[in-house]
Amino acid sequence: MTTAEITVRARRPGDGEELARSWLDAGRYYAELAPETFQIPETDGLAEHLERGSPPGDEPDTLRVVAEVGGRVVGAATGRIERPIDSARYQLQRQFSETRLMVDMVVVEEDFRRQGVGAQLMAALEEWGRERGATVALLDTYPESALSLPFFQERMGYRRRSVRLIKAL
Repeated sequence: MTTAEITVRARRPGDGEELARSWLDAGRYYAELAPETFQIPETDGLAEHLERGSPPGDEPDTLRVVAEVGGRVVGAATGRIERPIDSARYQLQRQFSETRLMVDMVVVEEDFRRQGVGAQLMAALEEWGRERGATVALLDTYPESALSLPFFQERMGYRRRSVRLIKAL
């Protein structure tokens, strides 16, 4: 499928209903891969939940963006800035002395994947981060995903830095 032009803009009130489609698509994808870790979000009240949050401008170190194709929201991303920490000189990881862009979430509606939507969302987050002094971007993704891991490593140029482990107690 060929899409129209992709527009990335700040998330705004009224986006919740359309954001829910991307969020549910991501839930279905990941729940199928690893049902012990992921779930399909409950649909009742989901759009309202996605509408909540801080109004634009209330969180100067957080950016919430959406991608539109043909005026329809088909994806979303959230990033935040973490400043250097006072104890950076005592830490093992060098990044604690840098301003970091933390990518918290990127979702794209299933019908619009592999068409540049995610790349444009990431480009917007990265540019915003650079404008705020970020010198490194960090994110977590599910390593068994045939979508996200190749996207971040091959398309966006990220490299594996660590492995997060889990154990039920």
